[in-house]
Amino acid sequence: MDDYDRRHFIKTSLPGFLGLGLALPQLTAFATRANACQGRVPVGASINWDAFLEGVAHEAAKQHLDSWSERSYVQAASQLARRLNLKDPGLETAFQNVVAGLGDGRIDFEPLEKQRDFHVTLLQFEKEEAILPHNHPEMTGVILCASGEIEVWNYDLLEKKEQEEEVLLEETGHDLLRKGQVSTLTSRERNIHTLQAKELTQLIDIFAPPYDEEKIENSSWYELDPDPLQEGSRVHRATLR
Repeated sequence: MDDYDRRHFIKTSLPGFLGLGLALPQLTAFATRANACQGRVPVGASINWDAFLEGVAHEAAKQHLDSWSERSYVQAASQLARRLNLKDPGLETAFQNVVAGLGDGRIDFEPLEKQRDFHVTLLQFEKEEAILPHNHPEMTGVILCASGEIEVWNYDLLEKKEQEEEVLLEETGHDLLRKGQVSTLTSRERNIHTLQAKELTQLIDIFAPPYDEEKIENSSWYELDPDPLQEGSRVHRATLR
């Protein structure tokens, strides 16, 4: 949005000034929405889509600093995700688009936003649909459950033998997400995960940095042995697919 200063008002014609006057409430409302993360709304109150994106962009931009902390980032992004108003008009079209995919026999993906430092995607699972174990190379992730109920398992890679397909994965998290709840991963912790829906479920994924060709090429998928190496252990054998 363009900046308005005193010079603009001096140069504005009377009709233009009247028009601008009529638009000022809308401009003010827009600025309030866009700056909701800077204290324009009470702490803990819901925020709209514009404010959510601004907040994530502010936090994700810190990845270029030497002081970047992935743990701090996913914590901040999780707080923003929990505050997101899922009924905001900015999300209506995306939810309508994924609903149109019901019955197609696959998980539906709808892009929501992609910027230099992060991207956001809406995913839809029908009952029992699952995504097999996979990693997110050099990425952080925050998953917000927007509707439904889904199980999420997270793993850390313990061992990878050179030129061998077998690896060891340690289960580091097992969560049942319901509406408004989040799951997180960093590039080194909980980075491998798998998901299975208990019912019709919609998720909002926030990944920073965003996927690019190199990250897609370096992604790995795993075939996981459901039985741990030994009783009471959380370590599983897995095979690269």
